[in-house]
Amino acid sequence: MKFKHFLLSIAISFTCSNIYAQETVSVRTQFSLNDNWKFSPKGLEFASTITANDKYWKRVDLPHTWNATDPFNDDATYVRGISWYRKSLVLNESLKNKRLFIYFEGANQVTDVYVNNNFVGQHKGGYTAFNFDISKYVKFDGSENVIAVQVNNAADFSIPPLSVGYAMYGGIYRDVWLIANEQVHFNFADHGSTGLFVATPKVNKDMALVEVKGTVQNQSNANADFEIANTLYDANGNVVGKQKSTSEVVRNSSSTFSVTLPTISNPKLWSPETPYLYTLITQILVNGKVTDQLSNKVGFRWFSFDANTGFSLNGAKYILKGTNRHQDLKGKGSALTNEDHYRDLKIIKDMGCNFLRLAHYPQDPEVLRLADQMGLLIWEEIPVVNNMNPTPEFTANAQYMAKEMIRQHYNHPSIILWGSMNEVLLWSQGNERIQVQEDTVYLNQVHKFAVTMDSTVRKEDASRYSTMAMHMSGDYDKIKLPQIPQVASWNIYNGWYGGKVEEFGPTFDQKHKDNPNEILFVSEYGAESDLQINAEKPQRLDFSGAYQRYFHESYLAQIKQRPYLAGTAIWNQFDFSQPNVGGTMSHLNHKGMVTWDRIKKDVYYLYKANWNPEPMVYIATRDWLSRGGKPNATSTIDVYSNLKNVVLTVNGKKYPAQNGNEVNKISWQVALKNGENVIHASGNLNGVNYSDQVIIKYKIFNNTFDDGFTNMAINVGSNTQYFDDSEQIWINDQPYTKGSYGYIKGNPSNLSIKSLITHTNDTPLYYSYLNNLSGYRLDVKPGRYEVELCFAEPNKIKRGERVFNVSINGKQVELEFDLANESGFAVAINKKYIVDTNGPIDIVFTPIKGEPILNGLRIVKL
Repeated sequence: MKFKHFLLSIAISFTCSNIYAQETVSVRTQFSLNDNWKFSPKGLEFASTITANDKYWKRVDLPHTWNATDPFNDDATYVRGISWYRKSLVLNESLKNKRLFIYFEGANQVTDVYVNNNFVGQHKGGYTAFNFDISKYVKFDGSENVIAVQVNNAADFSIPPLSVGYAMYGGIYRDVWLIANEQVHFNFADHGSTGLFVATPKVNKDMALVEVKGTVQNQSNANADFEIANTLYDANGNVVGKQKSTSEVVRNSSSTFSVTLPTISNPKLWSPETPYLYTLITQILVNGKVTDQLSNKVGFRWFSFDANTGFSLNGAKYILKGTNRHQDLKGKGSALTNEDHYRDLKIIKDMGCNFLRLAHYPQDPEVLRLADQMGLLIWEEIPVVNNMNPTPEFTANAQYMAKEMIRQHYNHPSIILWGSMNEVLLWSQGNERIQVQEDTVYLNQVHKFAVTMDSTVRKEDASRYSTMAMHMSGDYDKIKLPQIPQVASWNIYNGWYGGKVEEFGPTFDQKHKDNPNEILFVSEYGAESDLQINAEKPQRLDFSGAYQRYFHESYLAQIKQRPYLAGTAIWNQFDFSQPNVGGTMSHLNHKGMVTWDRIKKDVYYLYKANWNPEPMVYIATRDWLSRGGKPNATSTIDVYSNLKNVVLTVNGKKYPAQNGNEVNKISWQVALKNGENVIHASGNLNGVNYSDQVIIKYKIFNNTFDDGFTNMAINVGSNTQYFDDSEQIWINDQPYTKGSYGYIKGNPSNLSIKSLITHTNDTPLYYSYLNNLSGYRLDVKPGRYEVELCFAEPNKIKRGERVFNVSINGKQVELEFDLANESGFAVAINKKYIVDTNGPIDIVFTPIKGEPILNGLRIVKL
């Protein structure tokens, strides 16, 4: 697309609304360069030159990543390397005497920019903005200007992050802009910031002060006397404060300024409940003419953290109800639009959150703008994740990232915490996950690094608090890391990776007792769930929605009992990509309240019932609408509601009204019929009825194999039911009972949650297994059956270490079966056999070496 003929028609100012038109003018020209790029997924020679042949390159629009899908390949690899982007544009002559900047909101992770064969700059780091002055490289003769951008997301041990628990997407995955300024303008060269910093150093209910600091850059060949004019408007466009000051800046240099506006009386305060924003317009005037202008939103609030009382906002105790967010989405990777960001933050806000940790890196500028506008308090951090490299270059890059983050986002009233690192002792210096750090040299290097980073954060911004997130390891106390930041934050997963959910409260009580002056923040807690899996009797690591809800119900109840906690943040709001991890969904971390494609899980409504004051009734079984059970079995129906006297009706039968427990949960045991069951729940508040209704498809399992039997599928070794893509319910396993089915001897087990199960669409089925089983018996009626056995080797063993025979009704069907030899580690294998029987089906597993295993079993009557 050519810009020559319509460039001026799309020029915009940094001013935000027509209500300021009388006192502001459009002096900056800014337009998007997102459309019509050429892309090559290869590192090519001479791709930066004007004459490079890009005819057959792919056309793409920004935001763009080349990794939207490849982190989920079965071979556990994805592209990390060099790719190229090219764009041509014709510039209008009206910009000829301006200063032109190309501005990238983010590209991952090393970016080299060329304009018309000229190298204009390099940026390191994938999560902060940057810009380059391209004025002397562009043409205004009607010919095309060629912009070439090399982006490299390869691992670099001098650039954070190193070992990451998320996909390192590559590409120009945020917006790109062209900005045209007059020769005297705010300093765009200050770490990608606007060069203007707005603070509210004193705020209370009666008054507020606004402090404005900045740098004016004069790129002309003449000295300039300039005036700085600040005008503060309320939300209705009324002027509530003005200030002017004068100074001088010599040619080809810069000049700093610092001013304070007159006191604002009776300010309207900003909070998540009432996110009231003022607008500050700041202008540079030379000889009475505006040469640059910026607009910033101002929110008046004050806050503090205390080791005993937690967090206070605007002079009162305030409960931080928070969550974490990664910036990716199914089908798009990290290349999200502003509309995507809005949807995500609205989902978070609707759940009742008032706090959001941006994990584990600075996110799109739109996220911060929306947080200011919608009312979300923010923790933002740099991507020092899991470990660090104790070299001067790594430290310098981390410090530069911290400065970029803070200076670029300093003006957002939503931000209260700056984070400098996350779980840096989880991995060794050799980039290996480790339980206990025994390398004292490395520990001392980490301590020195932490002091350096925390000092950098505090020096950059003394108005917010510094923090770092730590996992529950005693290694941090060895080197007194929790004492370095102002807020000590902890990631805790008792009841998921190990331990019990009940340990959460006592663990923090002990921390509070041992270090009474330490401000404690819960920066992560969570358990994973898979919408295809559920259970009546959930267990740790079973990935059922029921266990995820149990985990969060317990944690939420314990959090409410501990007012000394500074705040809490769920891990995570959304499922997100995590290459090279397993569980029931490969390459995905599914601890989210919402799925990767933004379907709300039942657990989402637990928090909504507790955190969002709007009246609600929610039947917490959307994750398990197709289920099964034995004849005469009862089913648990849970409801989350913040109302009293909630009534449940099942197929017209009314159950006694109940009130919720400490986390607003109500449970009933009900009998479901075969087929569709209508479940209705309702409550009343001030004469208004609130209700919810679902339909559960229930199948009574014919486990006595009578004449109506057709098929049975068993999720061997598991307490959960698995609902596959063909709507087959794989029922939970059981020991053998006469007249029914079950295993004879055997130890229910799971693969490691880090194991990548491949070559199947039924990953959850292979996650669980029976180990060391002797046999399986099904008391079927006489007839012909198809028997399917499902296997996956759960351990990284050599061939010959697990060998067994399999026979069905005395006929050997597998001789010296060796999974490691036949398929290797965690590869799904299905075996099918036709069996004619006059009675039961007996499957016998005979060990030759090691222990026999079985992951799944299905029989179909033919």
